Amino acid sequence: MDSCSVCKKEAVVFIPYSKKHLCEIHFIEMFDRRFRKTLREFSLLKKGERIAVGLSGGKDSCALLHSLVQLNLPLDLVAVTINEGIANYREKTLETAKRECKKLGIEHIVLDFKNEAGMMLDEIVKNDSENIPCSHCGVIRRYLLNKGAREAGADKLALGHNLDDVAQTVMMNIMRNEPSRLARFNTPFVNDRKFVQRIRPFLKTPEREIAIYCILKEIEIESIECPYTRFAFRAHVRSILNNMEERFPGTKFRVVNSFLEIEDALQAKYTKTGLGFCRQCGEPSANEICMFCKNIKMYKGC
Repeated sequence: MDSCSVCKKEAVVFIPYSKKHLCEIHFIEMFDRRFRKTLREFSLLKKGERIAVGLSGGKDSCALLHSLVQLNLPLDLVAVTINEGIANYREKTLETAKRECKKLGIEHIVLDFKNEAGMMLDEIVKNDSENIPCSHCGVIRRYLLNKGAREAGADKLALGHNLDDVAQTVMMNIMRNEPSRLARFNTPFVNDRKFVQRIRPFLKTPEREIAIYCILKEIEIESIECPYTRFAFRAHVRSILNNMEERFPGTKFRVVNSFLEIEDALQAKYTKTGLGFCRQCGEPSANEICMFCKNIKMYKGC
């Protein structure tokens, strides 16, 4: 068995990109230190803020909730969970989200697709065989997360997007030739009470390390994967990046850091074409009519 590169005790994990073996104590120390450093580097939190946490019940969002509680800062936390209505999936993760909120004493808000869109996702998928499920899910989830966080009085919406997620998003926007989307990914173009600023404290934390953290900290999570994931373009990009990471450790860090290096230039070019508001519902949108309103007749079976 390999020894910890710091203290020589028995290691529990090997970090390929840094070529270090770490014991449980030093792995958790590294994880928490990087989390706090990311908060400082991007000035993500201010004392006294009310932070809504997008809590799915999976490893990333549960680890994020626990990490924010551990900070012991004067923050007011509230969790917002979106129930899309995916059979044999969401009900399980929803129970996990409820349990973690109860354990930590966090206010928990649950919003259903049906209440806002008129249908749960499984029903929408049955009625639309032409488009992939993720195209509908992403539109409604973003709409409800922003609306739910705003109505909860949150100053910011914390998302569990990890290093892998961000690297995938960068590559997807490049492959789709959508640099304007990439420009507003990390820093919003709109400063309005209707838009709750999104923050990603796990921006520089690999997905694998979040899973290990949850195991070591005994954070009970639901590891089941969404059955619709296989249809998404993101799944293909994830596979490509995972293969690259295995061959060339640190690839995902380099992709994300490259994006952060050019972010200012992207912002300078696309700020004038920033977000506005939907003419129909008044929610933040890059177009005159947001995607939610464009599809609302189908969602509500009109």
